[in-house]
Amino acid sequence: MHDKYSTELDLPDIPLNSPTLPYEKPEENVNYWIADKFFTDKQATDIANRCYNKSKWKLGKPYTSELWPGMRSKNALKKKELELVEAWIKQQIVKDSIWVAESNDVVVDTNTAILVGGEEGAARPHVDNRKLCRFGAVLYLNKQPAPQSGTSFYRLKYANGAAGGNTVNHPYLNLVDALNTKSLPPSAWYEDINIENKFNRLILFKGNIAHSASGYFGKEKREKRLAITFFYMAND
Repeated sequence: MHDKYSTELDLPDIPLNSPTLPYEKPEENVNYWIADKFFTDKQATDIANRCYNKSKWKLGKPYTSELWPGMRSKNALKKKELELVEAWIKQQIVKDSIWVAESNDVVVDTNTAILVGGEEGAARPHVDNRKLCRFGAVLYLNKQPAPQSGTSFYRLKYANGAAGGNTVNHPYLNLVDALNTKSLPPSAWYEDINIENKFNRLILFKGNIAHSASGYFGKEKREKRLAITFFYMAND
């Protein structure tokens, strides 16, 4: 668990000469968007069952050396379902076009079912590489999700407790570039805002704001946190 940031906290200034990030306050309908009951209940239930019944899964931590947790499977939504998601995204961000980036170095796991149990992963604040993603989206598919298992936004927490920024902008692509560091410990972040996990809720957010799944749950396959993730590029 990460410490929760609050404006009521009496915090010191950022230490002199420390690397910094700009801060963009997470605000609904500004840099993140929520659509509840996105599909009909029957459609969402069918999608969840279809994901659970998939036979081909790629394994991550703790089963392989991959950095991501649990297991994932591509092509979670059918064409018409995906078109509905993409139309809604374009409407929220007021863009005529979005697309999935192509890379020879990294697999962009868009429209991918992500299944992670409580012992398979934990929150890992990050930003999406700006070369590969401008907007991320998540469709939650558990009918009885555990608390604190949606999506959280984070901001830097310095060793003295000072609160820093949360956003990677041009010319940087990710946290490694922006902060000139290979990695950050969990203690380097405050949780800023938490979006609750609700069945059939679709959320969209700017990928350059530090974020993560808030947490995971479940042991058996149909009890684990199930979500479908999407990654899109768009013109600035």
